[in-house]
Formats: sequence, C-alpha cells, structure tokens
Amino acid sequence: MKLRHLVSYSVPVLVLYRKMQALLAKEYKKGYVRVLMYHNIPENKFISFKRQIYYLTSRYKFLTPLQFQDFIQGKCHISGINLLLTFDDGFKSNRIVAEKILDPLGIKGIFFVLAEFPELKGENRRKKFIIKHIYGRNTTNPGISSDMKPLTWKDLEYLLSQGHAIGSHSCNHMRLSSIHSQRELYDEIIESGNILERRLGAPVIHFAYPFGDIDSINKSAMDLIKGRYTYCFSGVRGKNFYPFSNYAIKRDAISVDDPPLYVQLIIESGLDIIYRKKSKRLLALVSESTDFSD
Repeated sequence: MKLRHLVSYSVPVLVLYRKMQALLAKEYKKGYVRVLMYHNIPENKFISFKRQIYYLTSRYKFLTPLQFQDFIQGKCHISGINLLLTFDDGFKSNRIVAEKILDPLGIKGIFFVLAEFPELKGENRRKKFIIKHIYGRNTTNPGISSDMKPLTWKDLEYLLSQGHAIGSHSCNHMRLSSIHSQRELYDEIIESGNILERRLGAPVIHFAYPFGDIDSINKSAMDLIKGRYTYCFSGVRGKNFYPFSNYAIKRDAISVDDPPLYVQLIIESGLDIIYRKKSKRLLALVSESTDFSD
C-alpha cells in the first residue's frame, strides 16, 4: 500500500486535534486559504477529477480569484478553511474541466499559462516542447500523452469570459534560478506577461514561477516579479493566513490519483511541518528582494 494511503488514515485524528485547537486558542479561529495546484488532467481522469472536486466542495468553501485578492488585501474576512484552485502550464484539458466540471459548480480558478505554448503548431513540436521544457527532457515520463495539447487563445478568452483569471507561468518553463542572462530572465518573467496581455486584452497580475520549489527562485528573479506582477505563487506547501506577502503565496500540488483522505490530510495541514523551513526561506527571499510598492 502506498505511503499516501497509509498516512491518510491519520486524518480523523488530525481533524479532531484541529477542532480542539480552535476551541482553545483564538489564533486558530482565523480563516486561511489553501491554494491547490493542478496540471494537465488526462481525459481518462476527468471522472476522478470530478469526484475529487465534489468531495472538496462538500467539506470546504472555494474562493474566486477576486475573493482571494480581497482576502490578501484585508478587504474581506474569512473563517475556516478556504480553497483556491489553480492550474499550471496551460493544457487544453484545463478548459474542458473548467467548462464541464468547475463552471456548473461556480468554481473559478487561476490558469497559469506558458506564453509560448499556445503558439506551437503541430503535434511533434508540442511534444518536443513538453519533453524539453515542462518535463525537463524526461522522455520516459508516463505523464506524457498524445492528447496533451495547449490551450488556444480562444480557450483563454473563454476562461476569462467565465470569470476565471489568467496568469503567467513564464514563456518556456525554465528554472529561473538557473538563468544567468538578465535578458533571458526578463523575457521569461516580464515579457511572458506582456505577451498574454497583448493577446488577451486583459491585465495579467498573477505569476507562478516554474517548478515552484524554493530552489527554483532567487533574488534576481523575485526582483523582476515584484516589479511586474501583483501576486507571486510558489509550489511550497502551506496555509495562507492574513496578513501575508503577495509574493510568497503557498500552494499544494494535488494529483487526481490522490485518495480523498490524503487530499484532506494536506488541506488540514498534516504535511506542513515538512515544509516549515522552506516556507521561512521563501518569506526571507521576498523580504530581501527590492520593494517596488513605493
């Protein structure tokens, strides 16, 4: 039995412990947000994704991108555990699940798109891009399939029309901390957002840096992000309390294959202790980088 199945059995105890804390300490009465991160949803996993979303809606409240922004800015009060849905990379499947599953439930998310991905024509070029940039040259990755097509510009326009938000995930999914050319770093961060804005005619204020781990971001990249975007999303697990930095938003990677109790374990903060040091490093990096708010 997989480890995630085993550890998920601790969820009932964890939930009871959290409720006891809420009764004993005012600190735990504060509402917080868990930002969930998905990627491509294969067609044969649509039913699994739907079940997972229905499971979550029966237990937690989903915020829209605008509600999440109001929460960050202290304009609204929330209680309990709230969720925000995000998708990375910009796969065609994202529009399909949004239209068939999310929109009927009133769930709105942020779709982080690779600005060069919609421009690729031909299955062979798309596959090479996915292998080289998204999967880091791993040609044996079982997640690569022939139906992995990019969102088109019309798909992105549709998502915007339905109340979803579009954010930048860079141009080519490069690890920003490994880029030594300032021009190349500028293109991946700044120009990616500019391309999306020009093509969609809508502001792009959200950025999620590729790979999401703490070692994939550095001060040079964060300086550019803070100068161009209003919000930056990581892939470091954790809950987002108010007040917190716009540029240190934590997210939880979720797979449609994760059992329900394991997903609940993540949301109920069962894995947060593992990421505590990484979370502190992210906050320190954001604090050290240049502040463009003035």
